[in-house]
Order: sequence, then structure tokens, then C-alpha cells
Amino acid sequence: MKKLIMFFAGLLLMVLMFAALFFAGLIHDTGAKTTIDTYFFQPSDDYTNRPGVPVSPAELGDDGIYNLLLERYITELFYVTPDSSLIKSRIAGETSLMRMSTRAAFDTWLQQIAPELERLASARALRTVRIVDTWAESDKYTGVEYELQTWDKPNNFSVQPTLSRGIIYLDIYYQAGMRESIGGQSPTDYLESGGDPAAVFRFGILDMVIMD
Repeated sequence: MKKLIMFFAGLLLMVLMFAALFFAGLIHDTGAKTTIDTYFFQPSDDYTNRPGVPVSPAELGDDGIYNLLLERYITELFYVTPDSSLIKSRIAGETSLMRMSTRAAFDTWLQQIAPELERLASARALRTVRIVDTWAESDKYTGVEYELQTWDKPNNFSVQPTLSRGIIYLDIYYQAGMRESIGGQSPTDYLESGGDPAAVFRFGILDMVIMD
């Protein structure tokens, strides 16, 4: 009699367990109750920082390409990351800053701007750059007003960045369209081999005057 009672008790427990699992499945059916909505965000105009097909030169137009190249150059002049090795590579002429500058313009950057960037990078500061305004200063020079945001304290986002503005005059060379070759390569081959996209356009800085 005792064994029979234990058998029915075990059977009842199994029934109760399966019933509990069944009702739990009804309450929380992940297959039927959960949906996934996908969103894509475009954090940057740079194709390396966003999904999707890059904007074509035809869509940008000559003025759009010129503005992007100028913005890229001004950024290369002044930006800082908490990485001393990166500023060293810029000083050594291993980045697009050198490729977009004549020797005279690059030497001006080395003497008047690079030392401050080295100091900031060594202190692990962060600096971003944006163009505020541009204008034709003369037949030769284009005036550019820029704004710098500098975070002097690393890993401390409670500290507000220091804002500053400056003016630089650039002697800009620009012709619409892309170069026919870069270092003996076609633009397509150059880009596919990992080349800098800014180098395929006929844009460069012949001279610069930095205002104090």
C-alpha cells in the first residue's frame, strides 16, 4: 500500500511539473512575444564610421568635395588624441597631413602647431576641431575660422572642455575631379590597397599663415 501511494505521489508530481512548464511557456513565449526592431545610425560622413554605400562624388558635387577636403585638412592640423605615437607619425610625415601639404606648409605646421599637440598628447588630452567660417581673404589666401574643444583631464567627463577659436590663412590648390594616378597606381587600385581617400583628389595647401 505504501509503495502504491508513493507511485501515485510521484506521478502527481510529474504531472504538476509538466503543467507548470506548460503554463510558464504560455506566459513567456519568447518565440511569439519578442520582436527585434533594427536601427542604423550614421555617426559620421566618413565611410569607415558608418554602414551603407558611401556618397558618390557626383552626389557631393565639386563644392561638397572641396568642403570635405578642407575640413579634413583643418582637422589634421589641430586634432589631438591621447596617443603620443599618433602625433609622432604625423610629425614624421606618415599621414595625410604631409601628403596634402607642400614642404613649406608642413614646416610651418611643425614649427608653430605640432609642439603644442605633442604636449597635449603626452598629457593624454583630447581635442576636436570644427570649421566655423571661411572667406576669401585675397586672390591668394582663404581665411578659415576654426573652433577647438580640448578635454585636458583624461577619463573625466565631468570636466567641461576648453573652447577656443583661431584663424588661419591657407593658399589652397584645388581642381575638380580625381587624379589620374597616385604613385603609379590608378585611383581604384590605390584605394583598394588601403590608400588615403583624400590623396586621390587634386587638393593641397601651398602655404599657410597662422594667426596668434
